[in-house]
Formats: sequence, C-alpha cells, structure tokens
Amino acid sequence: MRARNRNLAAALVLVGVFAAALFRPPAIFVGLLDYGEGFAFTVAEPVKWKGDIKSAVQWGANIIFYRQGELPSAPGTVVIRVGVFSKTDEDTSKDLEADMNQYRSKYPKVAFKDIDGIKSHYKAWPRLFYQPQTFYEYVTYLNPGPEHRKLISISMNKPGTPATADELHAYQAVIQSFLLISAPNFRVIDGSKGQVRN
Repeated sequence: MRARNRNLAAALVLVGVFAAALFRPPAIFVGLLDYGEGFAFTVAEPVKWKGDIKSAVQWGANIIFYRQGELPSAPGTVVIRVGVFSKTDEDTSKDLEADMNQYRSKYPKVAFKDIDGIKSHYKAWPRLFYQPQTFYEYVTYLNPGPEHRKLISISMNKPGTPATADELHAYQAVIQSFLLISAPNFRVIDGSKGQVRN
C-alpha cells in the first residue's frame, strides 16, 4: 500500500514536470521577433541596450542595438547591427574575405584579427577589422547550414578605441541569442493592424 502511494506520488510529480515543460513558452521566442521576405528571426536585447528596427534601414540592417538613452546617429555611439542576406553558396569564408578586400581598398592601413570566445547556435566566422585610433569593426558571419538560404551578419562598430568588456558582452549576447526561422511562405499576423504579412 505504501509502495503504491509512493509510486502514485512519483507519477504525479512526473506528470507535473511534463506539464510544465509542455506549457512553457518555446525558447525560440525569447526576445524580439523581426522578419523579412521568407524568413524571421528572434534575438534578445542585451541588458541596458535598446533594439531598434525603424532606424536599422539607415544602417543597412534588419535591426540595430545601442545603449538605452543614446541615439544611434550620435558621434561615439556604439551600434550593433544584425543583417540577414541571401547566400549564394556554403563557403562563408569567401564572403568574409570579400568584405576584408573591400576594407583593404577603402582603408589601406586596415588590419584584421580573430575574435576569440564567440558562441552561437550556428557555425560562426568572427573577425575584427580595425585601424588603430580610427575604428574597430567587430564582424561575425553566421551560417545556419544548407537547409537555410540565408547568411547572417552581426557587427559592432566602435569609433576610435577597442570595445570595452561590457560592449563585447553585449555583442556576444546578440550573437548567442540569434535564432533564424526560415520558411518560403512565412507569414506574420500583425494584430495591431489586423493584417497578415507574407
């Protein structure tokens, strides 16, 4: 009798654990949701930073992040940009090399360095493009694999000096939280306007 009660209690605990797991919101929807043609993604705002979709177009991005209380266009503001682009193949190192060559032609004194410690859900190509006392551009390409036809660029621009530990932490937080949702018929329902977007 006692053993049966113990088994029943254990079964009820397991049911409670499974129910909690079933009704927990999916991790993929933690943070902000942004979308474009045939894709959407989620990404989290770093603590004390603001995500801005409206201003992102001026930066050639889908979303940008900057510190709360700052303006992205103000001199000295550190801006993290997230862009989703169509890819032509799976050789992401070629895309990174093409960007490096563009910087070499525009800034003959530019140097490049690997960025250590980048963590991502996808294969990552991180590189620092810099010209001392001029700019420090932290660039990471993410390739979500052949099942997705998109390539992700996450970059952070710091004028004049290298990024601080807090800025690098925010940059890493954006990279680590990024999740791509890719589907040719992706539809978003905009409840505020009663519209369905394709």
